[in-house]
Amino acid sequence: MISESIFDDIKQINGYLGTGISQYTGDLLLFDKADSKINLEETAVIFNDVFRSSHSLSKKLSLGKTTLMEISTENAKILMACSGEDASIHLHAFAIFRQDGNVALAKMVLPKILRESVAGLS
Repeated sequence: MISESIFDDIKQINGYLGTGISQYTGDLLLFDKADSKINLEETAVIFNDVFRSSHSLSKKLSLGKTTLMEISTENAKILMACSGEDASIHLHAFAIFRQDGNVALAKMVLPKILRESVAGLS
């Protein structure tokens, strides 16, 4: 089982707006948001589809497996990470930060969240 405490480290990072973990199918397992205007429940499904497309594309181009993806917008940065296509449980995690947020630190924390999530669900 996993609990919201799994997000404690990422929530402390400067610029944090929200985070979530979903199954490969797009089902949202757990989320947290610091900004009530962000609809993570709905956008998680879209993020998941984008990430699944990157999985497919990277395979077709023989680039290897997609592990992390970053999207920059005018006002935010979105990170998406994968537990591993061959992991015992294939999960995707995503996090949203303000444009000036500490995304470098978040890139280090997301894989830890995924490892703990896989262990907690195994």
